[in-house]
Amino acid sequence: MFVFRALFSSALALVLAGQALAYPMPMPLRRGLQHREPTPLDTIPVYVRSTNTIPAEVATKAPNGVIQEYKRSTNTIPAEVATKAPNGVIQEYKRSTNTIPAEVATKAPNGVIQEYKRSTNKIPAEVATKAPNGVIQEYKRSTNTIPAEVATKAPNGVIQQYKRSTNTIPAEVATKAPNGVIQEYKRSTNTIPAEVATKAPNGVIQKY
Repeated sequence: MFVFRALFSSALALVLAGQALAYPMPMPLRRGLQHREPTPLDTIPVYVRSTNTIPAEVATKAPNGVIQEYKRSTNTIPAEVATKAPNGVIQEYKRSTNTIPAEVATKAPNGVIQEYKRSTNKIPAEVATKAPNGVIQEYKRSTNTIPAEVATKAPNGVIQQYKRSTNTIPAEVATKAPNGVIQEYKRSTNTIPAEVATKAPNGVIQKY
């Protein structure tokens, strides 16, 4: 049975191949195949993976795709000593040595301990002082040569006499003071009869 199937399959393949060869090829395609010159095949680059011969339990790294053993920085410094690791290299952390007595104020710009020198105050304690930029200076108040009973003002810290607006208008006359200048208050004259309704926009009496 197996031999019969093999023979049948072979015969069927031969019949199909004969039909394919006997099928006429178009003339343009036949001429193109006859005049085509053989060309060399393009070379296909082979991707070669980096072979890892390092045991699986060993840590690895692959700079530029090359597998290498990852060697950790060896720490030979005792555990109780402070360390730092710039660029992954373990080094002893050397603290800045403080040779200044504990009772002296210090500062540490850029981690270097220095004595903090306060600004020297040579001004008596009873004198008012100021310290722009940390430098102690005497605070000079603006001198007041105006008598105490005279009203004063101090624009920008400079003491000046406060000159009131002079009122030459009699006391029985109504006044106003726009912008601090005293003026007579002139009422709007009403020439409209009392029985007529009125309004006063902006203080001017008008018939309503």
